Amino acid sequence: QGRWPLLPRGWWMTAGGVSWSAPGWVGVSDGKYSELIQRKAVAVTRRDKRLGGKYSVKEAIEAIHQAFHRCNGFDPYDGSKLDPELLGTYSNERSKERGPAYKREMAMLPTVDHVTAEPVPDFEIVSWQTNDAKGDMPPEEFIAYCRRVVQIADQH
Repeated sequence: QGRWPLLPRGWWMTAGGVSWSAPGWVGVSDGKYSELIQRKAVAVTRRDKRLGGKYSVKEAIEAIHQAFHRCNGFDPYDGSKLDPELLGTYSNERSKERGPAYKREMAMLPTVDHVTAEPVPDFEIVSWQTNDAKGDMPPEEFIAYCRRVVQIADQH
């Protein structure tokens, strides 16, 4: 009587490996979603290791998966509706060619962002626009900055 291994919530074994269930708002197949979060997990883990991060790709996949399921399809900072049709369409080449115009086109691309600036597997899903503006600021610092921007804008 062996024990079945405990698997993280949201995945099951398939003939091709591990598959993760996509949240409804994303609107893609579980297979495409699984590829997306695995690819993103590899990229973010690689970058964070250079910054002293000590977590595994597997931990990143689970944290990204949880972030997608916590997200309701709207940016948590400005309430904008995220555009899941943009997932997997970003092109470095087009970004270099088109510059700021391309950034505006991709503004509502759902992206994986660290909640804080620390290289740990604690993520949230935000628009590319918010991710770009927030940079490495933790939520409290970013919100305080936004309040200062609004305060100054209201004075003019």
